[in-house]
Amino acid sequence: MKDWIEECFDWFDDRFEPPETPILPTKSFFKAGGGESEETARQVLKDVTRLLHFDAPIDLIPLDLLSAEYRLDYNSTSAVAGTYQNDGETVVIRYDPELLKSPLQFINILAHEVMHARLSGLEDEVPGGAGAHELSTDLGCIIAGFGVFQLQGADDAGWAGYLSQDSRAHALALFLKRRGLGRECVSGHLTPRCQKLLTRAIKALL
Repeated sequence: MKDWIEECFDWFDDRFEPPETPILPTKSFFKAGGGESEETARQVLKDVTRLLHFDAPIDLIPLDLLSAEYRLDYNSTSAVAGTYQNDGETVVIRYDPELLKSPLQFINILAHEVMHARLSGLEDEVPGGAGAHELSTDLGCIIAGFGVFQLQGADDAGWAGYLSQDSRAHALALFLKRRGLGRECVSGHLTPRCQKLLTRAIKALL
């Protein structure tokens, strides 16, 4: 797994412009206002596409789901947080409106879905091929700077997603190492549990 992550870093860095710093949940990176409206969601998507250097048009549509108060378990691992569709002409991302109450998780989901669009047509070229597409999509977000959102967002939601938390922590540690950065640039945005995972991953790279 570590070898595959390293290979993906090389592939992404060769194909896309590598970010020099991690993307953080601050106003320095995100210009969208607060709230839970569809307009706020569109503003967040605009921020995410800007940060991922993806400029093709995207239709953003809320999923038709029950409000969280009527669901048995909103944090269920089987819950659909977002979907991606591309018919060759139009990219459509659908999202769970309840995620707007958890901005970090919402940004993480949007980054994942936009990464799908970014990798459209390249699925067979990414290390691991089409069979590893969901894994490489999550990993691509970390390589593109969204490591804090991947690691902390999954922890906040109570689910692992496609990558394990150990793999996410390793990828974030590798991001910092390859960019010549220290853990202090992200640790303030991670809970103690996620900081522990990252610290362990950094030590394993020494």
